[in-house]
Amino acid sequence: MIERLCYVYGVVRPSLETSTAPAGIDGGTVSLIPGDDVAALATSVSADDYAPDKVEALTADVDWVSKRATAHDSVLTWASDNGPVIPFPMWTLFRDAKAVKAMLAKRKSEMEETFSRVSGGREFIVRVYVQPGVLKDSLLEQNSELRALEEEAGRASPGQKYLLQRKIENVRRDAGRDFAAKVAREIYDSLRDTSIDAIREQPVNSGAPREQGRAILNASFLVAAPRVVEFQRELTSMVNNYEPSGFKFDFTGPWPPYHFVGERSQ
Repeated sequence: MIERLCYVYGVVRPSLETSTAPAGIDGGTVSLIPGDDVAALATSVSADDYAPDKVEALTADVDWVSKRATAHDSVLTWASDNGPVIPFPMWTLFRDAKAVKAMLAKRKSEMEETFSRVSGGREFIVRVYVQPGVLKDSLLEQNSELRALEEEAGRASPGQKYLLQRKIENVRRDAGRDFAAKVAREIYDSLRDTSIDAIREQPVNSGAPREQGRAILNASFLVAAPRVVEFQRELTSMVNNYEPSGFKFDFTGPWPPYHFVGERSQ
């Protein structure tokens, strides 16, 4: 009966020194399982504790998952600080070191191709939100049609003014949507130009404070170390340009290249 499993965080170069690695899953030691020019970053865990049915059941326990997610990310962030890393998703488990080495041998060419794409960069995440109330006030400066309608409504009779106000609301809604989409494209394109690679995902509002507003951009950027300052300078320019109009920015990183390594399977 198998008593221990290999929990694999990701793949690194075999020259990585693990003596300074943080504690891994369940406080375990992080070590290397070497392959040919690549190595797996791993921790030995209890096969009973990490049986598939038990892990599936415990993923509903937020505290249990959170502790292990923190350890998983800490190990990968440490590895990324010390060299290139190909992150694996949580719960990547192998029967033993022999199985890990077989995986490394089978996927060697894939790993080398991935290293060639991501080894020079770190991941930064940019999320942008729009506050409709603030944007509403700034749209008059952005939209000449809206200004003209507001001026016309100011001179109109009560009956005409009601109809004009309905039209103004429709124009404002469409103008706000179009302007927010334009801003999101501009921010993404501008930051992508300073990056090795970029990925734009569906914006989501879950977890965002209510005061941040509606999500309009959720993007990850792989940035080479020599261009990080340029990337941050461009982002600062976007913040200074659009924050007064009701756009809020959420910026995190550097991270390991989570979004840029593709799907992984055993």
